[in-house]
Amino acid sequence: KSTTSALAILWFALTRDAVGRDWKCVTTAGAWQQLIQYLWPEIRKWARLLNPEELGRPELDTRSELLTLNLKLRFGSAFAVASDNAMLIEGAHADSMMYVFDESKAVAAETFDAAEGAFSGASDETGIEAFALAMSTPGEPNGRFYDIHTRKKGLENWWPRHVTKEE
Repeated sequence: KSTTSALAILWFALTRDAVGRDWKCVTTAGAWQQLIQYLWPEIRKWARLLNPEELGRPELDTRSELLTLNLKLRFGSAFAVASDNAMLIEGAHADSMMYVFDESKAVAAETFDAAEGAFSGASDETGIEAFALAMSTPGEPNGRFYDIHTRKKGLENWWPRHVTKEE
């Protein structure tokens, strides 16, 4: 899961930055430790493995671009946020937005709701795009992550993908 999230974040950031598009990627989790111990080290690991020639840009600079808990490029940034007060993660806006909810079964419904504000202007007409990626192992049959996967009313725009142990 962490590898998939890391690659999605790098794809989003680098493809938008390459064309000069204003972007932000917010990463969050139910616990700060999830971000600092798992997700962001995985992002840094995969960033080091990128081929600069194929990207058409220099290797990510670890002093100014690829930092401990954020990625700062010319036209946007990816960063970690977590709070027990969901309202404190509101306010991210850009022409291209992505939210990554790591270990989503532990993310409060209020945090998902707070993130939705960033998606309010997204449409083909406005040219604003918004993505959300919620990854987790299975948990108890409750919470927003569970509701997304059971296609609860109001969550029909999510595309759940269940990956089996065999896969």
